[in-house]
Amino acid sequence: MLVATYDIICIGAGPTGLATAIEATRAGMRPLVIDKGCLCNSIYHYPVNMVFFTTPELLEIGDLPLVCAAEKPTRAEALKYYRKAAEHYGLELRLYERVLRVDGQDGNFTVVTKMEKGTEERYS
Repeated sequence: MLVATYDIICIGAGPTGLATAIEATRAGMRPLVIDKGCLCNSIYHYPVNMVFFTTPELLEIGDLPLVCAAEKPTRAEALKYYRKAAEHYGLELRLYERVLRVDGQDGNFTVVTKMEKGTEERYS
């Protein structure tokens, strides 16, 4: 059963997927972000006390400033920042939902997913 139709579906709720969805939102599109884990799942699995090697400006998305206590952001600061960015732009997220396949062709795709409880969903 088709759940909903979107202008763009981002597979992966990491910084790149979020940035893509934010820019789509800013362009007047309706995006959906799907991830098999939590928001920024890869960053979530970094060591708890990890500090990024880069400056906060290079991690920013959606013209939102990443404010951090030190010169370089921590894992916790980045996770909080990306969560707030998704909330700020009202992104529609489907977390803990695994993409099984993408069917179709240019201009007409359907993304088939499996939710944590085992039910399948379809988005296009």
